[in-house]
Amino acid sequence: MIYVINNSNDPFFNHAAEEYLMNNFDEEIFMLWINKPSILIGRNQNTISEINLDYVEENHITVVRRLSGGGTVYNDLGNMNFTFITYRNSLETKVKNGFEKFALPVINALKSLGANAEFTGRNDIVIGGKKFSGNAQYSQKDKLLHHGTLLYNCDMSKLSLALKSKPIKFVDKSVKSVGARVTNIIEHIDEKMDLLEFREYLKNYVIKTHGIETIYEFNEKDLKEIDKIVKNRFETWDWNYGKSPNYRYTNSRKYPSGVVEYHLEVESGQIENISIYGDFFGEKNIKELEEKLMGVKHNINALEAVLNTININDYIHGLSAKEFIEGLLDIELDMEVSQCD
Repeated sequence: MIYVINNSNDPFFNHAAEEYLMNNFDEEIFMLWINKPSILIGRNQNTISEINLDYVEENHITVVRRLSGGGTVYNDLGNMNFTFITYRNSLETKVKNGFEKFALPVINALKSLGANAEFTGRNDIVIGGKKFSGNAQYSQKDKLLHHGTLLYNCDMSKLSLALKSKPIKFVDKSVKSVGARVTNIIEHIDEKMDLLEFREYLKNYVIKTHGIETIYEFNEKDLKEIDKIVKNRFETWDWNYGKSPNYRYTNSRKYPSGVVEYHLEVESGQIENISIYGDFFGEKNIKELEEKLMGVKHNINALEAVLNTININDYIHGLSAKEFIEGLLDIELDMEVSQCD
């Protein structure tokens, strides 16, 4: 096993680095990494039903879909992630499951610091019944990637706000995140240290217990290849939003001009069917507006691009393009959307 140095705080890079290492290295790998404020979506989840979209946009929080399944997690500069990449046939049968095998080094390191950590359920590590680590896995051919997040000194208020979704408006069969009581590691260890000091402690603990002798740092070739993966997958709208399972979206808003009901069917991130109802007035047939939105991506930029070419007031008197987009996405926008007169 080798330890890979990764000092990047870019979630797109960090997930691309995992994919690159899994596909290009024969050695088993251990890596620690820290993301700037971001939300990591499980591979089988519907992105916009998991996040508070207006808060995420307003606070410039990066959203990235993982290769692995499982639920949504929030990252910031107060938490850390760990990755193990190994061969599937190397899993030890004496451990209850593969998740616990990779959680044990973290648990033992924390116990050495005085925290009574333990593995519980399917994929969580807890202290005193409160969760601080969720774990997920991704398999490919003979390789297994296991990664987990460690809430060390995370801003819990932002975590709650960023993940506060409105699931009643989304009907689908995707995996839903389950709320749990959470805690920060720093509250439970004897020796207080900052996140970078904790990363150094955990790194050295695992290196020693696993007998790791090789420390590897990405070279220019590695960085170029990782950047290709970033641009082709992890930065793209299609991967982060378009890969969401198909869903139905409904919303209703009362405006001074009347009530407007929004009913959408979204497939591969695009509006495949839309019906708009209400007691509003308009000069033009609302069906014309619905037809203009068919095939459009269900996101702010795509909707704004379409609405910039029409006058929404022709279809719904007294309604602005900004208000219309807010209803289509159930968000609150600070910006103004221009539209044709």
